[in-house]
Amino acid sequence: MDEDCDVLVDEDALDFDTYYADTDGDAFGDAGASTEDCAQPSGYVGDDSDCDDTDASVYPGADETCDGEDEDCDG
Repeated sequence: MDEDCDVLVDEDALDFDTYYADTDGDAFGDAGASTEDCAQPSGYVGDDSDCDDTDASVYPGADETCDGEDEDCDG
């Protein structure tokens, strides 16, 4: 949007931040699904370290269980 009516759109807003989709709501986002914006959009977070964004129990620092899955994203 051209807030200052100079025909240039957001020319002063060059400092966009990158946000990552957090589809499972665990506060860790998917590095493969990002957007740049001036403010954090709903459903997006600033952290891109989720290794499975379809499972809210899988995220960096999660408790590991003996099930063969990598719940804490440490590989």
